[in-house]
Amino acid sequence: MSMLAVMLVSLSLGTSVIADDHDDDDDDDKHEYFQKDHDADNRTKQQRQNNFTQQKEYWSIWSREPRNDPNNAMPIASPEELIVIVNGNETSIYCIPQDGQLLVSGDAIAEIMGAQAKFYPQSKIAVLNKGNLELIVKAGSNAVFENKVKTPMPTIATCYENSVYMPVSVAANALGYRVTWDITKNAMVLQSI
Repeated sequence: MSMLAVMLVSLSLGTSVIADDHDDDDDDDKHEYFQKDHDADNRTKQQRQNNFTQQKEYWSIWSREPRNDPNNAMPIASPEELIVIVNGNETSIYCIPQDGQLLVSGDAIAEIMGAQAKFYPQSKIAVLNKGNLELIVKAGSNAVFENKVKTPMPTIATCYENSVYMPVSVAANALGYRVTWDITKNAMVLQSI
């Protein structure tokens, strides 16, 4: 008997693992609760992101997102010459309202901002340079290369009168300018950033 008691004591000192089905149910409940809470957090984050992506777009600001509001309030309703004030100097530029954006000639806007522009008629590509800033725009595309980084534009560039027409916000913002509208002078204002 004592031998049997010693064997039982020595066996009980060893380690053993016993599965408890009841605890697994509690873990499943905890996991389910965590999953529901986690899903609710994800829905909240997604709603915030949706609200962010539904922010209003403006013709004068390039958000560098593939968003556009074709119902943007525009300063003009049909193509026409607009006065442009750049660092206090007045000139004019031909603008085309399209899909909630004001399109301008890459060559013309580059000249106004003191940048260089090169137009490649066969491929319908415009390259604008100012200092170390570069913008490459291809007609028929809504993507540009801003300093060698592919970036979306709010609308498609177009080829017209041997020039690539692009949103003024894209050309100006990429080359270091902010675009605003002066109601009193009925003019577009470009200010160095």
